Amino acid sequence: MSQVSRRIVNKKAQDKIFELFILSLVLSDSKETTTLFIRDLFSPTERIMLSKRISIAYMLIQGYDYDSISEVLKVSRTTIGKVSLWLKEKGDGFRQIIDKIKRKEKVKHILNEIEDSFLDILSTSKGQNWSRAKKQLWLNRIKNKQPF
Repeated sequence: MSQVSRRIVNKKAQDKIFELFILSLVLSDSKETTTLFIRDLFSPTERIMLSKRISIAYMLIQGYDYDSISEVLKVSRTTIGKVSLWLKEKGDGFRQIIDKIKRKEKVKHILNEIEDSFLDILSTSKGQNWSRAKKQLWLNRIKNKQPF
């Protein structure tokens, strides 16, 4: 696990360092840039650890129980408990990000329903194989579906 130097950085320098870190994240304006940045910044183990923490928070907020989370993410109940405690004591950052994720998923779901409605309307037209088109649409959705 990563360690912090025992040599203490003064508060002003620490604040500037943290500000630079936050600014670096904010300026990652696309999924591709953010992915490259995170791969450069964190080790594979750190990426997995952070990803699992976010996933645990997401699943807890969604109402999953500890056993389900432990089984799906292969994490200990202790780890789940720590994330749960963070959510109870502070957790504002987790909640804001997870709310944004949920809103994005909801919009995606609504758009999928609209697309299905259009396909249903168009399927009455002759000359198209709408059954094949619907099947391909369904396969694409399964391929892009989130793991939760």
